Amino acid sequence: MTTPTIAYGFIGLEHLFSTRVQQAGPARVFTAIQESADEHNRVVNALMASLVQRTTIPQEQFELPAGGTLQPLDEWGNPIPVKHSGSYQVAYPIQGGGTAWGTNRVSSAHMTVQETNREVVEAQTKDADWLRRHIMAALLDKSSWTFKDKIGPNGSKGLGDITIQPLANGDSVVYLRTGGEMATDNHYLGQADAIDDSHNPFPTIYDELMEHPSNSGPVVVYVATTLTTSIEALANFVPVTDPDLRIGADSDELVGSLALGFGDEVLGKVDKCWIVEWKALPDDYMIAHAQG
Repeated sequence: MTTPTIAYGFIGLEHLFSTRVQQAGPARVFTAIQESADEHNRVVNALMASLVQRTTIPQEQFELPAGGTLQPLDEWGNPIPVKHSGSYQVAYPIQGGGTAWGTNRVSSAHMTVQETNREVVEAQTKDADWLRRHIMAALLDKSSWTFKDKIGPNGSKGLGDITIQPLANGDSVVYLRTGGEMATDNHYLGQADAIDDSHNPFPTIYDELMEHPSNSGPVVVYVATTLTTSIEALANFVPVTDPDLRIGADSDELVGSLALGFGDEVLGKVDKCWIVEWKALPDDYMIAHAQG
């Protein structure tokens, strides 16, 4: 998410930047602050939609359809009832953060519209950083942890200690795979070798996500800046078409498109995976997900 120098609500007020708030009109400036907050929240919600879903449920149980096959029967046979057993439980923490700015009677009287804009931009930058860090922590931390749920609906007591689960990490939880098989899984992958044509992780990434019937494409991989050069050097990598260039007859052309989402630049596609550079990621890390 790009940091603006002028908050949304202050666009069109640049001619008043050197004017004190008291002279420009406190109500006018307050409206600019509110409009800036509303637009910031709208943009943040749109960006988070690809990775985050809102919920008011502290904990829920996912029931999975049983795997297996039918029981063989003859013309007199009756199948034996089968007990469903596949399920897993997840929980969600509430994590808050905030910032503040204020004035005294002297600084309030001298505060300009530009200084107010700076405070708003700084607060929004901190908010974007906080959200980014917590979303990445939720995805990259492979360990479970305990959160104390204190407050329930309508003022009732919460559930107490609930367990926050990571992604599939090779533990005892089983998931449904295409074909009806139930199996454990591990979606935390790594390799010691640098990415090249002999050590290409993207076919494995694609297969790991698409082996589950609840997933569908496109598969998007957000990659750290330190990985972009080696990824772009892969033989199967097809870059995003430069609108200023005409592709020659002997070159593959990427005709599809992808919304940028969290990332900074859509680089191209390799082995069925869209590659998006996300400069905020730690060095040598990736986050992949199926958008469908």
